[in-house]
Amino acid sequence: FPQQSVSKLWVALTVMEAVDAGGLSLEQAVTLTDADRSVFNQPITHLIENGVYQTSVGDLVQRALVQSDNAANDKLMALAGGPAAVQVFLASRGMSGIRLAEDERRLQSKIAGLVWSPELSTYGAFEAARARLDPEARAASLLAYVENPYDGATPAGVVRALAALQRGELLSAPSTRFVLDALGRTTTGPMRLRGGLAPGWHAAHKTGTGQD
Repeated sequence: FPQQSVSKLWVALTVMEAVDAGGLSLEQAVTLTDADRSVFNQPITHLIENGVYQTSVGDLVQRALVQSDNAANDKLMALAGGPAAVQVFLASRGMSGIRLAEDERRLQSKIAGLVWSPELSTYGAFEAARARLDPEARAASLLAYVENPYDGATPAGVVRALAALQRGELLSAPSTRFVLDALGRTTTGPMRLRGGLAPGWHAAHKTGTGQD
């Protein structure tokens, strides 16, 4: 099944594993520039002034999980070593049934029938380019994605991974708490799984939303 932004969790876990190993730190400074703009939901890019915004690894993880920020996720994926590094992490923890595609801007471009280029990072440029596509060609690209999602996962694979995270089998105790706390403050999809909970229940989750 397509994951869409659910896959941000696997990117965050890979980054947190690097934090546990000492390769990264939550306080490590990160600079975002206009070149780091992604597509669709990316509120962090509104903070880029004069082409620069200074933040940290920890802030990017929070934004990717809590707000499902695409630009934050894309930057984290680059810091982690790209999609291949995330797949290596998944395999190292025995998390089968989970596939990871490219970063959000390249994934969403491919789904729409486009090829990502820096020119599409300007506000409105991606949507305008997508609107110019032949409707049949765009529909064919979407169908190809749905039939074989580049970011696909099995429900059982996701459940096994979530259970392992909750049991503390994937990360150190502090990193596990950091991730679960962020997932517990997710602001996207308030009327999805969380909307069906009775008063007093708490859910740590990650949503994903497709283009259509």
